[in-house]
Amino acid sequence: MRERVMSQGAGTLQDYEVLEMLLFPGVPRRDTKPLAKTLINAFGSLSGVLSASEKELRRHGAGPAALRLLALIPVLNERLSFSDGRTERFDISNWDALITYCNVTLAGLPGGQLHALFLDSKNQILVDDIIEEGGAAGLTSSDRSAALGSHAACSIAVALLRRALAYHASALITVRLACDDISSGEQMERERMLIEELMAAAPLLSVDFHDHLVQEKNGWLSFRSWRESLDCESQRL
Repeated sequence: MRERVMSQGAGTLQDYEVLEMLLFPGVPRRDTKPLAKTLINAFGSLSGVLSASEKELRRHGAGPAALRLLALIPVLNERLSFSDGRTERFDISNWDALITYCNVTLAGLPGGQLHALFLDSKNQILVDDIIEEGGAAGLTSSDRSAALGSHAACSIAVALLRRALAYHASALITVRLACDDISSGEQMERERMLIEELMAAAPLLSVDFHDHLVQEKNGWLSFRSWRESLDCESQRL
């Protein structure tokens, strides 16, 4: 395959062969063709493999090294699309555009991730960052969310706003990807303290905090709409 790529170009490779070569650095000294074919058969295409969750990939035989390598591909694609200034920035100036971005770019990524969308003054994405949540490494998604007490929420909020200033961002949206073990409403409640920290502090730095989204089974839950529904229910009671 290497000789064919060098002589004829990578476009001559079939999907499983592209995946076979992608997997090789992560699984050295071993034939990666069986795993590549298994994954292609399981997910239908190379695109299907690259958009599959870590849990699904592991179920079909991908080991830790292969998972780490495959996780880089969506990140690489995202960085090429949104951070080099040579391509048109994604405009999310309305709800439909935001949901389209989340469905196309974020859906299918590992559950539990916290993303921050840093926007310019025209609500175009400057950077989409995955936020590392401090000492929560090694915890399950629900444990990590439950750990957002006042100190953790403040630390994450400070880190987010520092990045916003570094990127010269005018606005910020945070997005929590689905956690299998808890409902979207419970997830939102656990992150309320972080959201309220951002809502209070961001305007002091001339940064608009637009909203926080949590991925649901069939869509996305907005913090602002969720809070409004709670307020309405409270008034009825």
